[in-house]
Amino acid sequence: MQTTVFGPQRPPIIDVYTTPGAGTWTNRVGCVVAEAIGISPGGPAGSGRRGAAGSDRWGGGGGSGGAWVRRVYRAVDLGATEAVTVGAAGTGGAAVAVDNTDGNPGIQGGYSAFSATAGLTLYAPPGRVGLGGTALAGTAGATPGGMRVGGDGGNSSVSGTPIGAGAVGRLGYLGIGGGGGGGGISAANVHYGGGAGALDYCRNISAAGGAVAGGAGAAGTTILDQDGGIGGGGGGGHDDGIGGIGGAGSNYGGGGGGGGASFNGFVSGAGGAGAQGIVVVISWF
Repeated sequence: MQTTVFGPQRPPIIDVYTTPGAGTWTNRVGCVVAEAIGISPGGPAGSGRRGAAGSDRWGGGGGSGGAWVRRVYRAVDLGATEAVTVGAAGTGGAAVAVDNTDGNPGIQGGYSAFSATAGLTLYAPPGRVGLGGTALAGTAGATPGGMRVGGDGGNSSVSGTPIGAGAVGRLGYLGIGGGGGGGGISAANVHYGGGAGALDYCRNISAAGGAVAGGAGAAGTTILDQDGGIGGGGGGGHDDGIGGIGGAGSNYGGGGGGGGASFNGFVSGAGGAGAQGIVVVISWF
């Protein structure tokens, strides 16, 4: 196929917004097309349950990866300036310091967006949070929201079954990964390790889950600027000590890893934080 281009051409100008909060994009003279890309914050993970010996104590669920959204505009349809919003990271569920208490869910982060003009807004919804571990059943990993979403967070540990360790997070659109589930403790007082964050098949990397006996989940690794992040690994459960903390997701939009369960008298593992979002606007002339 032959493509013919008429008239003088200029290299595009790329504006990258990485500071959470409000910003402003300027519609430059001569701009013909503006291409906006937003990644929302990843979902923060839940913490593990703290409970008595002889009971099931489940790890926290991993947070989902953030959403990836793209929209192309005619520059003439946009204002002289447009609002930009970069989503702040969510906070992982707090460790449990009271005996016989379920884990805490993560606290959701913000959203990423371009333009507040009616009909023109690009909106990237935040990744969904992982829930805290319970005494009765495995906590489902967080499922992502929106279109072109990040991967699911891993389920919490399925204690008392052959599955054992926290489930591995799943990879989403363009490699934005969910966090691994936290490791639990069975009624037989066997503790399990945390699940790994989602495997990025293109780069062959993932964040390892924490080992049994309270190992911390690894944080996601940021490889490329302006790219989708990796989910954190889940923390390991500990039947005679502190539960392992979940690893944080990496920039941009990686989900946090779930926290590990613990025995009464010891704090459970906190959930890993979700990574912040980003907005990129490319001006074509």
